[in-house]
Amino acid sequence: MKRNYNKNRFVGSHVLTAITALLLLWGLNACRTAGAAQQAAVYPTAKPKPVQMILDSDFGSSTDDLFALMMLNHYIDDGLVDLKGIIVDREGEKNAGVVDIFNTYYGHPDIPVGLERNGVKNPRCFIPYNGICDLTDAQGNPLFKRSLDTSTLPDGYKLYRQLLSQAQDHSVVIVAIGFATTLAQLLESGADQYSTLSGEELMSRKVKAIYIQSGRFEAGDSLCGYNMRAASKQSAVFYNRLPKNVELIMSPSNIGDAMDYVPRDVLVDLSDTQLNPIKAVYTNYTCDTGQRMWDTNCLVNAVMGDSEYHLSQRGWVKFVDKGENSLMLFTPDPAGNARYQQPGDSYFNQLKLMDIRRHNRINRHPTDLTIEAPQPQLIGEGAVAWAQPRMGLLVDKYLGSAGNKIDPDEVRAMLRPIGYIGSNAADYEAAEQMVVDSIYNVMLHRALRQGKTDLVVVTGPPASGKSTAVRQLKLNKAGLVYDAALTGPNQLERVIDRAKAEGMKKITVVMVYNDLLTCHKNDVTRGKTSYRYTGADKLIQAFRDNSNKLQLLQAAYPDVAIIPVDCSGNLGVRRVTMEEAAAWNYNVSEQELNELFTYMLGEINTGEIGTNDIPAAVGNILAVPNLGASNIDMANQLHLKAQEVARELR
Repeated sequence: MKRNYNKNRFVGSHVLTAITALLLLWGLNACRTAGAAQQAAVYPTAKPKPVQMILDSDFGSSTDDLFALMMLNHYIDDGLVDLKGIIVDREGEKNAGVVDIFNTYYGHPDIPVGLERNGVKNPRCFIPYNGICDLTDAQGNPLFKRSLDTSTLPDGYKLYRQLLSQAQDHSVVIVAIGFATTLAQLLESGADQYSTLSGEELMSRKVKAIYIQSGRFEAGDSLCGYNMRAASKQSAVFYNRLPKNVELIMSPSNIGDAMDYVPRDVLVDLSDTQLNPIKAVYTNYTCDTGQRMWDTNCLVNAVMGDSEYHLSQRGWVKFVDKGENSLMLFTPDPAGNARYQQPGDSYFNQLKLMDIRRHNRINRHPTDLTIEAPQPQLIGEGAVAWAQPRMGLLVDKYLGSAGNKIDPDEVRAMLRPIGYIGSNAADYEAAEQMVVDSIYNVMLHRALRQGKTDLVVVTGPPASGKSTAVRQLKLNKAGLVYDAALTGPNQLERVIDRAKAEGMKKITVVMVYNDLLTCHKNDVTRGKTSYRYTGADKLIQAFRDNSNKLQLLQAAYPDVAIIPVDCSGNLGVRRVTMEEAAAWNYNVSEQELNELFTYMLGEINTGEIGTNDIPAAVGNILAVPNLGASNIDMANQLHLKAQEVARELR
């Protein structure tokens, strides 16, 4: 047998390994904690003084700024940071509004905020999340509390001068994770009501160190990073006029490149909270844009110390302004004021990522419900009852990584905590459909809000090549893509009608065809890795449901574009005419059934279909109508094999 192992034992071994590792880690931490407690009892140690900090960030585009601000608020709670103020160096009052929302949410509404008003004009915006300032609850009230009138905020460089003038000498640490615009304005500023010192003199006297997200020094690459390129003239001012007695610790972009906090994990970590500004960003905007955790590394380094990172030798940095091609050149020198973080291994990257996730799980507004904790197995109506009160959380989690595509198979995967394992998909059909409908409704509204009014529905028998067609025909450029078999009664029609009712102006249906046996082979190949099978009865019924579907669709929806795609035999993705598509065979003759059943018995006998997967692959084979005398015997053989395995599994 090629694949005749106990799947539960396979999963269990991985779970046991994970639990063992966690227990070892817990034991190690317990020993460290106990040892530290004993040491503290004998040798009392003074509590470290909080870092006197100013945060300077380009809020309003990349989400790593938000995680840095979230962690910073926790550091304040822990007594590790005395935050003097926050500079928003991306123009726009709503960007300062995001900071106000976060500080108010995390319990620090009185932190002074300054706003850049003469910085980079129309910089690239990866995720326009400052729109959370406009979100409202069911009663029309602002979703998040605010504390500041952003129209009255001081200019960023003015707040810098005020805060520095009040600080002790060589006491302030600046964490700069945005553009260098406000820092440049500070350095170019002269005496004012706050201080008789120039900006350079203020920084030289008051600032101890600057931790900045910039540079790229490995493998001879001297590019300076996006933040510095976008404001290259101001960056040149900053580096050229930075006082040499100020420590400069840089976090090049390749450090954060290796720390991928994917949207789905973000929403998993927030699955037990109802209201959270990061959750609002990840559920209202498409955040699967290649975001990485760049900015958090400057903050962690500044708060937790240089021992947290692998730092280079000392040296001096020179900035060469060439616009988009600007360079940062590092010259080693033991007397230099500059160092930069160097990449660590995968374990190091995971530690840093898990630290961010740990902070993100600290929630001020928890819910009694969760969608991640394993439950006793629930199927059928039990699964529906579990999903109903958790609908908002399930929708949020899916949207975190969905992009513009809805795929019921991916939706069903969220039901794993209640027992879905791939091969028992039939037990979760009702719960899956309920969640899919809710997600579809939200995704329609989101697409329309963003001005995307085109929908592509990719349908056809299971495992016919729909996802391949989406990829090769570049259909994912549409505003919304619905990728599903939709072969049951009126399923496709319901999807189209809903889209038309909501205001989708352009609807395209891509009908994908493949022959019955190839669809089954594709399904078995997929099942070997996903444990998800379409029962033979469901596959056959899906083919028969598609009979005359194109012609009926064309008559019922003359304004809907139809694209027939032929993937027969997996020989390629080929667009065909409606006349050619009319010849597709969906009837499933007695001869085709005989060929399919013969092939399946061979797969079972050779182990191509693993023993534990036989019930899922066979399905309710005896329920297939019009088997014919020549096929009843083989159908009974398949049924008996499935029943035998099912009894053993029970």
